Amino acid sequence: MNEIQNELAGATVALGATITAAMDDAPGFVPCGTPAQVVLDALNAAGAAEPEADLPQRVAQVRSFVEHVSGHRGVPAHAGTDVAALSPAGKQLLDTLLGFAASANAEALSPDTTSWLYRSLAALETGNDEKVSAQLAAAPRN
Repeated sequence: MNEIQNELAGATVALGATITAAMDDAPGFVPCGTPAQVVLDALNAAGAAEPEADLPQRVAQVRSFVEHVSGHRGVPAHAGTDVAALSPAGKQLLDTLLGFAASANAEALSPDTTSWLYRSLAALETGNDEKVSAQLAAAPRN
């Protein structure tokens, strides 16, 4: 990934962590499909071999969505993380997320899979390899 792709991935981590905070604040709440599509699109753009020219706009869109979720759900807006500094387990989870976003499995998300997606991004923000490993173990299988 180049620098702007890393920034987009980091902003996507922030969105996932903010949504996870909202889910934790209201047990049973899993957001509608719109945030999931924003996350999947951002992950696809971040992992693309040929970076899109509109990545700065996509970063702004994701950061705006973080603020929207924060304001709408009354949870703190998360900052994300520097994905270039992830641990080996974190890099493996990020690769799993990028692969998932590009797979056919991402076309029809169940509530459980959507929750896994957000919670995996939140685990990356924590830097806690135990949480990261738990999300890797829970990854949807092809």
